[in-house]
Amino acid sequence: MRKITLLLPTILLAIVFSAAAQLKIGATYFPQLSSTSSIIPFKKDILNNHNLPTFTSGAGALFTYDSHVKPFGVQLGILYSSQNQKFIYTYQINDKNYHDDNNKLFDYLKFSLLARKSGYVSKFVKAVFFAGPQFSYLLHYRGGLTVYEPNVYFDLPPTSPNVYFKKYTIDAVIGYSLEYAIHKNFDVFASLRLDYGLNNIEQTGAIYNNVKVFTGGGAHQMTLALQIGGYYVFHRKDHLLLPGNSWRYRNYKKRKITGRK
Repeated sequence: MRKITLLLPTILLAIVFSAAAQLKIGATYFPQLSSTSSIIPFKKDILNNHNLPTFTSGAGALFTYDSHVKPFGVQLGILYSSQNQKFIYTYQINDKNYHDDNNKLFDYLKFSLLARKSGYVSKFVKAVFFAGPQFSYLLHYRGGLTVYEPNVYFDLPPTSPNVYFKKYTIDAVIGYSLEYAIHKNFDVFASLRLDYGLNNIEQTGAIYNNVKVFTGGGAHQMTLALQIGGYYVFHRKDHLLLPGNSWRYRNYKKRKITGRK
């Protein structure tokens, strides 16, 4: 264990000072549209339960490694995400119709490891396609639930500790980003990012008053986020000279090899 502890800082320093890499550390904030539902977002989850589009937000830190040999890289993300779901539950008691507005309120800590494919669209603007896996840990669930049977209706109060949803989920992430170099040491960026939970988050055996809480086909977390933020760039003399930046790469090679401008 001690050897591993000593080895990790060594590996990190090797990455930071690698002659074939550009390292960036950044921060991001993201307003997002979130859904907790079955495979299709915002569909009718189970009988009489209608999910609504719900706006939430999150924030976090990003660590990016881009190769100067090929236009590929990786990005590590550590993010806090509030993923809520508003829904309207309709039910009938004694031939009278009722509507209940309710919320499912989730707070997640997310750890993502994404592959990046980059290319420049102008002198200072880089386009990046990214995708990869993500591990999400449920920090807190503080929402209400609804249990329904014919002629039976329960509105569950918020519970602590949470006994209805799983603590861990695995997500698939895909997105597209534009990064603009405003200085040799600073980039700003905007990304459109989709996170989709691959596994059912419901504790399928949960019951309330001897009635099963979940009677649908499972629930999956999904968010569509607009990430905005900035990077601090560990500057190199050939900053922005990734292979995808053909304009700068050609001119840099010409000056270096022939001395011509």
